[in-house]
Amino acid sequence: MDLLEAKNTALSFLKISNKEIMSLFRTNLTVESKSDQSPVTIADRKGEEILRKKISKAYPGHGIIGEEFGEEDSQSEWVWTIDPIDGTRSFIRGLPLFATLIALLHKGDPVMGIISLPALGETAWAVKGKGAFSENQRLQVSSHDTLKGAFIGTADKYCFKEKKCVSLYNQLHSEAEIVRTYPDSFGHLMAIRGAIDIMIDPWAYIWDYAPCKIMVKEAGGEFANFTGNKSGIDLENAISGNPKMVKAVRKMIREIKSLKKN
Repeated sequence: MDLLEAKNTALSFLKISNKEIMSLFRTNLTVESKSDQSPVTIADRKGEEILRKKISKAYPGHGIIGEEFGEEDSQSEWVWTIDPIDGTRSFIRGLPLFATLIALLHKGDPVMGIISLPALGETAWAVKGKGAFSENQRLQVSSHDTLKGAFIGTADKYCFKEKKCVSLYNQLHSEAEIVRTYPDSFGHLMAIRGAIDIMIDPWAYIWDYAPCKIMVKEAGGEFANFTGNKSGIDLENAISGNPKMVKAVRKMIREIKSLKKN
């Protein structure tokens, strides 16, 4: 499998899906609620339909996991993940921070990932062993190594409430220099490019985290979960950033849990 070729192929598909999505951006769309009460629009569905059809035709032996239309041959050796609009709430409100996410997994682990911000005109990608890039610029995580003076990105506070980790949210605010909410993969991309030191996200899914994991690793950083040693894209929480910052946040999480037990 030529991963650079797969990346280039996926980027060509994204041009088509991004054009469709942007034709619907800031228009009067009907918003529906899915079973988990998250919003969905025709733009989400059309974007994924385009990508699924293109990928299935180009790689007929591969599986696909998409946010809107579920799994197809997801136990295959090679599996694509798709999130047509990561940040549908932003898209609905006319905010330009939404993204389209694509990753290619080999035996369950991402080896290629793309984060595309169509309203901002930025697309970043990474391929295993080849680095992470935006256009011709190589991306690199920050070098800041302590919580003191750190610039931290987080998901919305309601996510921390839902996942019962408000203590973590509050302690980050008390120790870091700046903590800001950056929605979804936009925050992870800012950590991947070193614009912020770390992104902490307590609630998302495999199609959200798959590109983030390979991209932050190829940018010299680390992808981790809140508990355990597994850096899984299926554990519904994630930390992306430079290794020292990830280690510091994981230590904070362990200390918070220890205090709660006592």
